[in-house]
Amino acid sequence: MAWPFAPTLATAVQASFSMIGSYPPSTAAVRLFSAPNCKDVIRAPSHHEISQSSKILHLVRHAEGTHNLCEIESKKPIHLDARLTQRGVEQCLKLSSHTKNLRVEAVLVSPMTRCLQTATLAFPHIYGPVNTSSKNIVYDSEEELDGFDASVPFIAYEEWRETVNLLCDSRRPIHILQSEYPHVNFQFISDDHDPLWSYYEKIFGSHDSHFSRRESGDPSGLYNRVHSAWRVLPNRPEKEIALVGHSAFFMHMFTPLFDELHGVVRYEDKQVKDLMTAAKFDNCELRTVVVDYP
Repeated sequence: MAWPFAPTLATAVQASFSMIGSYPPSTAAVRLFSAPNCKDVIRAPSHHEISQSSKILHLVRHAEGTHNLCEIESKKPIHLDARLTQRGVEQCLKLSSHTKNLRVEAVLVSPMTRCLQTATLAFPHIYGPVNTSSKNIVYDSEEELDGFDASVPFIAYEEWRETVNLLCDSRRPIHILQSEYPHVNFQFISDDHDPLWSYYEKIFGSHDSHFSRRESGDPSGLYNRVHSAWRVLPNRPEKEIALVGHSAFFMHMFTPLFDELHGVVRYEDKQVKDLMTAAKFDNCELRTVVVDYP
């Protein structure tokens, strides 16, 4: 079904994602390679085994959220910006036993709470204790951590958030997230309140009146955002990066449903293609690839 509205989002919401016409897939394909010596995708390859322009990317889907328990649940107000379940917290702790072997230099994260929680709990080895008794990381699981400071940067990027469809995909204001996650840098997000949800809400109405696809039915909007998401990486100085994101956005990126998104990613070997396209990401699943740009 064709997108019935304007093909580009001509509002301030999409200003930073506006790439159509200047970033066509045929010339902007991101090249993916298998990570060297990574038969087990948890293992970290050596930096000298990849080119100077490449980056090692550890992609992690967030752990189980309350909205994952039942599809109908994701449409209820209680699951706005869904948090992790207790099982999700346990998934993160299990993953952390593997991530300690990675030489991650930065953690990029979607500003959705389930991703902020996952990033914090799944990479505990890159924290160092600070001289404070405050408990400033908030979890619905009631698990509390003493004040910690990140030894590598944690940076939130709106470009990598989940596709905006259901109420669980609407994020809370940045000033609230910043107060709960002071170790995360939110400087690259310009809007305090959620501009993407507001944009699609003006088109479809509130969550009470529309229970189906919003952004996931907008191939042009996804085209803009997928390109903008990939554009974040070459601007980062780090060589090895962890990125905590979402299943649906990963799906649009790696196994695109729309013609507009074909060619955004180019698989350079069968192993990496099989890794990224054989199945959707499970909750708290980690996959490692090497990324290069044209």
